[in-house]
Amino acid sequence: MNGYKRFALSPLILAIASASAIADQDKEETNKKDEQMEEIIVVGKRQTFASNTVSMDMISRRPANASVNTVVQELPGVIVQEADTFGSSDWMTNIRMRGFNTNNGQIGTTLDGLPNGGSNYGGGSKANRFIDVLDLETVEVSQGTADISSRSNEALGGTLNFITSDPLMEENLSLLYMAGDQDASKYRFRYDSGEISPDTYFYLSGSSSQNKDVWDNEAITEKDYLTGKITTIIDGFHLTGFATYNSANENEYEYVSLEDYYENPRHDGLHMNWTGIPGLDENYRDGWRALRDNSFYSFQVEKDFGDFSFNTAVYYHRMKGRGDWIPPYITDVDGDGNLDNERSGETIYGDYLGDDIFFVNAGTNQPGTMIDSCTGRYGLDAEKDPNCYEGNVEGVGSYRTSNYANHRYGITGDVSYDFETGNIQHTLRSGFWYENYDADVTRSWHLVENSAISLEFNETPYWIQYKTEANTKELMYYAQEKAVIGPLSASIGVKQYQVDTTVDHFYNDDRTGQLDSTSDPLLYAGLTYTTPVNGLELFAGYSENYKSIVPGIIDSGLSNSELGGIDPETAENIELGFRYINNGFNAAVTLYDIKFDNRIVQLDTSVLDGIDYKEEVDGSYVNVGGQKSRGAELLTSYQVTSGLRVSGSYTYNDAEYLSTGDTGLDQDAEIRAGNQVYGGPKTFFTIAADYVGSNITSGISLRHIGDRFINFENSATAPEYEVVDAYIGTDIQGLSSSISALRLRLNVNNLLDDEYISAVGSNSVYPGSPRTVTFSVSADF
Repeated sequence: MNGYKRFALSPLILAIASASAIADQDKEETNKKDEQMEEIIVVGKRQTFASNTVSMDMISRRPANASVNTVVQELPGVIVQEADTFGSSDWMTNIRMRGFNTNNGQIGTTLDGLPNGGSNYGGGSKANRFIDVLDLETVEVSQGTADISSRSNEALGGTLNFITSDPLMEENLSLLYMAGDQDASKYRFRYDSGEISPDTYFYLSGSSSQNKDVWDNEAITEKDYLTGKITTIIDGFHLTGFATYNSANENEYEYVSLEDYYENPRHDGLHMNWTGIPGLDENYRDGWRALRDNSFYSFQVEKDFGDFSFNTAVYYHRMKGRGDWIPPYITDVDGDGNLDNERSGETIYGDYLGDDIFFVNAGTNQPGTMIDSCTGRYGLDAEKDPNCYEGNVEGVGSYRTSNYANHRYGITGDVSYDFETGNIQHTLRSGFWYENYDADVTRSWHLVENSAISLEFNETPYWIQYKTEANTKELMYYAQEKAVIGPLSASIGVKQYQVDTTVDHFYNDDRTGQLDSTSDPLLYAGLTYTTPVNGLELFAGYSENYKSIVPGIIDSGLSNSELGGIDPETAENIELGFRYINNGFNAAVTLYDIKFDNRIVQLDTSVLDGIDYKEEVDGSYVNVGGQKSRGAELLTSYQVTSGLRVSGSYTYNDAEYLSTGDTGLDQDAEIRAGNQVYGGPKTFFTIAADYVGSNITSGISLRHIGDRFINFENSATAPEYEVVDAYIGTDIQGLSSSISALRLRLNVNNLLDDEYISAVGSNSVYPGSPRTVTFSVSADF
């Protein structure tokens, strides 16, 4: 675990936090209470596409150590899958919108409008890798079409823009402590400077949290954050500096079959019982780990000159990480029929020539001799069962790591100009985004020192399978005009991407893959109409979205000419709907039609069982069909009294696979034209009620998720379910001359302790977390 050290808060800070406590919905929460009562949702007024914003209530229903990814789950069109209530596993985190999902790189993510660098597991960085949930202001969710200036090339099905909180206007120190199920704990501080010079403010926050796994309550996940932000105004220029660091060491989780779920709905496919048999211990939870260190820095400048305005930003992001697995064998890399060299302590580079060896004769490096026609125990293949070998044998195993080292930097710029011609108001906008992204991956195999005892492994790898160095240079630019004539607003714009990627592959097959691509001009157009009915606005929009071809495909071994025959994935999005805001009642209704084209799949020509540890899946990448999504979304809230509000959302999404037009290709790609896109329900909804009083705050919500198919064939279904989340808290102001506020909060997620399937994989499912209780205390000084 060297190189992944946790930062610790000082003993003094921790002692104060423990004594006087925490859960920082800090002084900021008090300042926002009136604002919170007035508006639960922002429904994108005068926008030509659906856009909703997370409310403070939605954040409050999550525990103090929750992932920022989960706060969007009550909005229409959005489903969040996580391993537990705390979002403890990157491997299991997936967000679905309108038939698209983050696991497939189809939903864009930005941080204060700046790109996150991708959300995939293998080297990507989801939003929770940047910010603590208690430093989150809100999330702007564009379910189908983001603003034309949005900086993401994954936004086929929408964009999530996570917005960090600004410094407070007054000096404040907030301390927080949280404890709960899964032996969860969190310590946090935040210091807001107040005005340190004219129009200049900053804050610094840090937190350290940990929890055990939800099923065995043994494997530990640790997360640390250190975040700072400074804002100032100089001669009308608004300047913002932001820096954040996150270190995470997470145990992982695994899907199970539908049959296994019904047999035990309160466990996943991993365990914490080391047996000494590598074939069983390859599912030992502590050997499935994701370690990530992320650092992100940005500096933004804005200036409004009246008719003309501009903004620009520069940013830098560095990610260092590792993903771990425990293959139940040692590979005979040099092909000499034994493990003499592999167990010598020296490193072998390149492709492997021999077989995988599961057992050796005791005290030797010679592979054991299998017994003919032996049937393995415990559901294992014969080669993984020591009883299927002659004589006295010893199990051997590997600790396989994927080592990531990414760094990227970029710059953005936007300008706008307002003018009039007669009674028409015009706004011209244009802008760009440039990024240079280096992503290196090294695959290392280490010896498990003694497979009979533990997973301890030798730090020096016995085999480095390969190394890839990918560089992507990306340029996006756009232009848009908006015209307003009385109640009618119309906009039209175009954006385009130029993406140049080179991947150098070393050791097992030295090669270079290169692909330079330019998207077609992507059209954005829309209308809004402010009706004579007070508070009612109509909108309609059309957009074309684009996803560039990822380095993994470019490094697949295809020739550059073959790569040139693969088209980037694209989507066409049509939306229309209305927004209504009047007398404490807010509502937004959206109808949408999305066509996803040029879906890229790999035609697998290999036959493999179990986990593909060496990534030996063989085949070619081709464009096949796509999918069609049509549906409706509703988001609404009503202020019943000055303290009580009810809200809800509803989604109907009919997403189905489209044929390639070639029956043979459909069969090879396992396309079932007309079948529902698996993993997402047709219908789901949320209803909630929240109360804010002078001293008491509370809220409760119910989420219903409909049936979901779990495979392309639509032959098996995860049943519908409901989950109830609730919280209650008290806010004591003016406790003493030194303590300005003290807050207590109790969160209960899955209040009724229901059993349900929370996530769907390919022919597999993942059980939902049981009732999870957390309690937090916070104090402002």
